[in-house]
Amino acid sequence: MAKNDKRVQLKSNEILGKKLLILGETGSGKTKLLAEILQELTWQVDPEEITVIDLAPQRTGEIGGKLTDYLNIDSRVRYLSPEKVYTPRLAGTSPEQVLRYAKLNKKSMEPLLNRFVRNVTRVLMLNDITLYLHLGELQTVLECVRLADTFSATAYHGSRFDKDFGTGISVRERQMTEELAAFMDSIVRIN
Repeated sequence: MAKNDKRVQLKSNEILGKKLLILGETGSGKTKLLAEILQELTWQVDPEEITVIDLAPQRTGEIGGKLTDYLNIDSRVRYLSPEKVYTPRLAGTSPEQVLRYAKLNKKSMEPLLNRFVRNVTRVLMLNDITLYLHLGELQTVLECVRLADTFSATAYHGSRFDKDFGTGISVRERQMTEELAAFMDSIVRIN
């Protein structure tokens, strides 16, 4: 199933027991939709059976934004987020700096994914998985997808950040996102 509407609403039967990927340009509403899904799921699933891994950077204008910008997450939900998330293509001013920021992201994000693998819950929600995919391993993400009964994630899928100083992270991000999409039951594309 693919949906292409900016005002997407998903019913619980389209979420529970399914693998869902929300794609879109920056500022398109991906995180807001994921927050709505999380809110819906906390009414239907024991919150202790939900893990949220929020890999998004702090909001800067219309770029980035954590799930906590949209809702107060139930304290029983396991909420994991790196202390610092970098925006390599925005903050970097050279190929070396872009790669350095991408490496720092991978270093802080991978332990959170591995923590889920070691302590699985029924539901896993990943906000902004593409920052990890700049240099991270798709297999790590796919292991999380496989272990979760219900999986929902957001991923940047646009052209605004194509400039990466020739580092190749934009091409890799798009390729890994498309490979991840092949493992999903549903894709929502927000225009």
